[in-house]
Amino acid sequence: IEMAKKDDKKKEDKKEEKKEDKKEEKKKDGKEQVKEDDTADVPEEIEEIEETEEEKQKRLEEEERVRIEAEKQKDRQEKALMFEQYLKDSGISQAFQIVFAEIIAKGVPDDKVFTYAAARLRALKKELEEV
Repeated sequence: IEMAKKDDKKKEDKKEEKKEDKKEEKKKDGKEQVKEDDTADVPEEIEEIEETEEEKQKRLEEEERVRIEAEKQKDRQEKALMFEQYLKDSGISQAFQIVFAEIIAKGVPDDKVFTYAAARLRALKKELEEV
């Protein structure tokens, strides 16, 4: 019985030694992993810088898009002002107001409104050219 107990104790001691060996190996592996992690951090830092550069690029692209859109808006406004000035100078707006007032006053049928408006605008043009 005592020999069996000694054998059991030896087995337990061997198991404990193996456990301790495994712990030491894990510690060594952990240290190696820390070293590997240290070198792995460098690419992550570079990636962070690259992400910042990508964000900067996106921001610059967005600013450029906004600037271009603002220029387009300004051009549209200028063209609209030019068109309004043309309408004012040419008298077309007043001519249309006169023609539409006549259409309503005379009760021109819907199917003849376009024909009447075109003919009346031509007549107004000739009247203005004579003046």
